[in-house]
Amino acid sequence: MRTKILKFGMPLMAFLLAIVFAFATEKGVSVEDTALITGYIQNPGSCDPAPKNCSFQDTDVVCTYNGKAVHRNFPCTPLFLYERMQ
Repeated sequence: MRTKILKFGMPLMAFLLAIVFAFATEKGVSVEDTALITGYIQNPGSCDPAPKNCSFQDTDVVCTYNGKAVHRNFPCTPLFLYERMQ
């Protein structure tokens, strides 16, 4: 009798726990979306680091430093960073 309960009960408990944990998990926000990024500004003849923390999240407000738009990557391509909204 005991082995019959174990043979049927253990897989049933594992299945029920899998269902519970599937519904208990939450979809988290990507770290890349919320991370603060130091970008680059375009200066005549160079692309210099801007000591300002900006975000990848599109807030419709382009991040600026000294009146210049902050770019995402070193060669100052037209990919911009955005102001962090709290």
